[in-house]
Amino acid sequence: MNGHQKQKEQSRQMMEEALFALMKEKNYGQITISELVKRADVSRRTFYRLYERKEDIIYFYFEKLCRDYSSRYETLNSYDVEKVAAEYFLFWYQHRTFLLLLHKNNLDDMLYYGIIRGSMEVMKKRIGDEKLRKMPELEYFADYSAGGFINLLYRWILFGMKENPEEYAASVSHAILQFVRPVRNSYAQS
Repeated sequence: MNGHQKQKEQSRQMMEEALFALMKEKNYGQITISELVKRADVSRRTFYRLYERKEDIIYFYFEKLCRDYSSRYETLNSYDVEKVAAEYFLFWYQHRTFLLLLHKNNLDDMLYYGIIRGSMEVMKKRIGDEKLRKMPELEYFADYSAGGFINLLYRWILFGMKENPEEYAASVSHAILQFVRPVRNSYAQS
């Protein structure tokens, strides 16, 4: 990373931290760009070089989280609901302060769409079988899987994420496996 890119990332991080700190103090809708750049100790010009509006800070932050999620977990050779649930909920539990802050600020739409967009890409990247990864039906599976998990995550957020991620993943896995016949060693049955 060159010096310019490093400075850009540092400015983004300062604005993320400033926005999230302000969101703890007041409602998101009341936060102005002026107070955001003042808190972040950056110029308005720097803000507008990086973002068009303050919502972009949250969208870029979600993208960063999803890249982090993708890089943490290995590809899947089979779809193991218990493993996927454990990894998914553990990852998002580490970011629960951010998730609960969005919910508290009535930004549930941003929360939902930020995670769903990233989750679909993560699901596609994690499939280890190259042949399966190129199948057009993968879009359906990614939508199905990401949609289910985001709704389960949202449910957890609504109840304050009080259960630890291991307990929640076990409960979710148990419930899913009661209704869905597990597919063993592949994504599709013959």
